[in-house]
Amino acid sequence: MAKEKINLEELTALTKEVFHAQYAGEPEKWFSYLCSDSIYLGTGEPLLLGGSAIRERFKGFEGKTADIVREEYFPIRLSDYAAQVCGEIIVQNPGGTRCAITHFTIGWRIIRGKIRMVHQHNSYEYMQQGESDVLKLDVNTMRFVRDLLLDYPSGRRMAIRSGRQTVFVNPHSILYVQSQRNRTELICVDRVISCNSPIGELAKQLPKTFYPLHRGYLVNTLYVVAIRRFEAELISGICIPIPALTYQQAKQDLQRLIKGE
Repeated sequence: MAKEKINLEELTALTKEVFHAQYAGEPEKWFSYLCSDSIYLGTGEPLLLGGSAIRERFKGFEGKTADIVREEYFPIRLSDYAAQVCGEIIVQNPGGTRCAITHFTIGWRIIRGKIRMVHQHNSYEYMQQGESDVLKLDVNTMRFVRDLLLDYPSGRRMAIRSGRQTVFVNPHSILYVQSQRNRTELICVDRVISCNSPIGELAKQLPKTFYPLHRGYLVNTLYVVAIRRFEAELISGICIPIPALTYQQAKQDLQRLIKGE
């Protein structure tokens, strides 16, 4: 499709079409927009340079893989000939037992009159349907949490507006805070609290152990048990993605906070 200038509305529709084809098990739609300089980066995946490398990596991904539950797309114009589409897609497997959240950024550019995908970054978060992200308190985990809360007594509890009630929370019992559309959720060791306040407002009240690991996430570094390439694992087992562009800085900051420096 020859193009003179990028139309953001058409580009958003095209991005949606490409993702739908991917999840339907039809990667050729995606492949057709790659160019020789395309770059792909995904959580747990090696950096893939070039359209041929991306095609080789994903050519066997055929057959329907997931059902799209919710999707959001946000186009950003960079110039008349370049733009990005960012967003979030939530899918579940055909059996409905497993859910995945994909945060994505795709860079598009007009090259020799044709629209081409030059960059794609996906970060993933997985969870079982019907299960919350609170801790499963086996004996070892229970001891860890007990010792941690003894080392970090609550002092003054936070007053959190949740719906029409006020909930008082020990901030050190919070695993992480996440922004979900128009609400904020506090994932604690024993419950999930929906909060009326935006995440930026909560950040001012939380202890210094909390770190903005990802857009829309504040992670309590006391519960970080592992740092891997482009993700951090919490004691609950959930892995929160780290954007590639900020990974090195985030890794250094996390190590400093975890060591108490």
